Amino acid sequence: MTQEETGMTEAEPLGDTELEWGKEEGAPIKKRGCFLPTWLWGCGGGCLLTIILSIGGGIYCVGKFKNAIDPEAQWAKLDRILPFDERPGGLELMFGWSLGLEYYILMDVNSGYMVSVYYFDSGDAAEGREAFFNPEVEAGVMGVGERTDEELSTVLIGSRERKVMRFNQSNVEFQFGGADANTANSGSSAVVDITPEEDPGLVVVMFMAINGQEEVPDEDLVHFFDDFIID
Repeated sequence: MTQEETGMTEAEPLGDTELEWGKEEGAPIKKRGCFLPTWLWGCGGGCLLTIILSIGGGIYCVGKFKNAIDPEAQWAKLDRILPFDERPGGLELMFGWSLGLEYYILMDVNSGYMVSVYYFDSGDAAEGREAFFNPEVEAGVMGVGERTDEELSTVLIGSRERKVMRFNQSNVEFQFGGADANTANSGSSAVVDITPEEDPGLVVVMFMAINGQEEVPDEDLVHFFDDFIID
């Protein structure tokens, strides 16, 4: 049968379209910057990643979100904060984000640590130091989660003694992702101030033991930075 006999015609292919959520017809296109609240900072790497994975890709910031999970793009950015000659082996860079605060999540496949790297610029450095290194702060950064058994010390890493805060991070009571997910994002933790002397900002590296071990020993901290260029 012919198309005239059936009354049917071939569907015309649709042209390239761009999904613009919430856009009214005829309204000018507005570019929206990507924004997430700062209380996500201290949620623990896996918890923050879970939240962003849940809301980041489907509604807005799609382009930036794709870039955030592109290891090649994020390794290049991390190199500016925590420089290296060759990309360290045994580390998987899972996620990177820049919202004023720069934030990267890595998995150390050799030791089983989840490693989070934070960079605060000079305007936020004092707040970051207070949140991470004040032993009287029992809540997680920006009030998310809970930390206990805080212990402030120093460890010789590179050529200098570095400030280290150890604690047990718990996100069990945080109402996101269910009890199993929140328990998985809890564990023995250590935070290291690895800021270069000439940098007015703050570079913090947080280690969380998600393999069930009871502490993060000094030698693991020292060994991690062997592959990076630090003063």
